[in-house]
Amino acid sequence: MTASDPAAAGPYHHVVVGTDGSATAAQAVGHAAQLASACRAKLTIVSAYTRRDANLAELSAPPGDDDWVATDAAGAEDHVIAAQAIARSRGAEQVAGRTEAGDPAAVLLDLASEVGADVIVVGSRGMAAASRFLLGSVPNRVSHHADCDVVIVRTAD
Repeated sequence: MTASDPAAAGPYHHVVVGTDGSATAAQAVGHAAQLASACRAKLTIVSAYTRRDANLAELSAPPGDDDWVATDAAGAEDHVIAAQAIARSRGAEQVAGRTEAGDPAAVLLDLASEVGADVIVVGSRGMAAASRFLLGSVPNRVSHHADCDVVIVRTAD
């Protein structure tokens, strides 16, 4: 392989990471940014939000899933802007941001499919909870339903 060979950049070309504005999400964003930088990959950061007219019971977040925080559209946009700053400070150069209405796991999975991501990065927050054995936390649901690689970053709760 030569330096100009696209395969020399790394195994990933498009990384997707979600944020809810929490400290643990910031850890996952930082890890995703470092991965994107090392692979010279594009990084897309997404934050899910709840539509004002949505019935929270219609969303598929399981009861007690502390990974999921209801956010409005403006809050989601703020989360993405802050995460983009973190990503750039960690060396990511191609950083895009999106906000989408819906369940966070579904938003991550749908966006990854839409943009052709080859890896989704999620934090481990919530995976140790007993509720993960029921319907599962966001990282658990993403890891079981993704059509690409999933990196689960060990984050502090």
